[in-house]
Amino acid sequence: MPSTFSQVRAIDNTRRQTPLITLVLIALIIAIAIWFLRGGSFRLYASAFFGLYFLTRRVWISVLLIGILQNLIFLPLRFIGLKLSTSLKQFEDELEETKNEGQQYFLFTQKVRRGDPAIIFFIFNFVVNAIAFFSAGRIFLIDFYTQRLNPDYLYHFIPYPQYPLQGTNFYFPFFKITDTIAVPWSKIFLFWLIISLAFAVPKFLWRFIKPLLWRNQQILSARINYNRLLLITGGFSGTIFVLSLIFLRHIPTAFQGWLLAADLTRQNTTMNFITAIGTFITTLHAGYTHGSLVAAEGRRNNIPENIILRVFRAHMRQSFKNALILGAGAFLVTNHIPCAFELSVATFEVLYILSPYTFNRLLPKGPTPTPAPVETPQTPPVA
Repeated sequence: MPSTFSQVRAIDNTRRQTPLITLVLIALIIAIAIWFLRGGSFRLYASAFFGLYFLTRRVWISVLLIGILQNLIFLPLRFIGLKLSTSLKQFEDELEETKNEGQQYFLFTQKVRRGDPAIIFFIFNFVVNAIAFFSAGRIFLIDFYTQRLNPDYLYHFIPYPQYPLQGTNFYFPFFKITDTIAVPWSKIFLFWLIISLAFAVPKFLWRFIKPLLWRNQQILSARINYNRLLLITGGFSGTIFVLSLIFLRHIPTAFQGWLLAADLTRQNTTMNFITAIGTFITTLHAGYTHGSLVAAEGRRNNIPENIILRVFRAHMRQSFKNALILGAGAFLVTNHIPCAFELSVATFEVLYILSPYTFNRLLPKGPTPTPAPVETPQTPPVA
């Protein structure tokens, strides 16, 4: 049957005009980019910081409060992301199924052109967070402590700070190790021999008692937990061994309380080290949280436990490597800048780790994922 004009018109209209929501997004991103390049975001953060300083009269309190304030302001974005998490997960699954990079780019552009709310929000959220990161970092990297701040950086209703600034020292309770003892090498190797046997003997004995106890659910549950422990610790055994050698050769026996006084206007090696440890813990915590979510989703989809544990182990090993690299990088970078920036980074890291117990409680629960249907095995007919 020949195509009519209306059918041809319908086919031609498959390339629809760009949706209104996409046009609004593009215009908003362009406006934000221009505002950022003209220094608008820096002026906003500088005004917020010195507004808090006017209220508190302490630089270190203002650094802490601006991190908390930013988390509160960004809660609506996290709420929207929570609502769209299911759509974003579906899009991620589609990208994973599409191996070709060209097809992935085509899929992404198609989603944008159609005005997919989840993808549009993802782009907007990324731009906003990137601008917030650079703007907040720029405040603490410029020298406004000894050099008078340019009044043009502040809104007219923000009182100009009086110099010298007050409260530039951050006091942190710490401790010093004043005495240590060293365990003899013979006892250290004996200790590790006992640990190795404690892990190896149960696995060896199981081969003999398996025919007798394989129906015992408690024994099987204990064995699953034992294998899970082996898989988790297996990737870190070398690191644990090295750290144990260092600890056993330098066991602290005496401590002394110490109030760390860090001048936020200068570089501080102790704060550099604390920042590196905080970055390591935060990265490892993020990797563990993500790995746990992936493992839980795998169990909902009835994936075998040994595969889930293998994937979780590989994920944690990669997270551990990333944590080491980022921790070392944080130490090297912060070793050349005033430690006010480190205090802001430490505030972010603490808030991130505590967010499930603090800010996340202000958010409603996200959509509950639907577990995959379990197939009931068919009973073969009796002959």
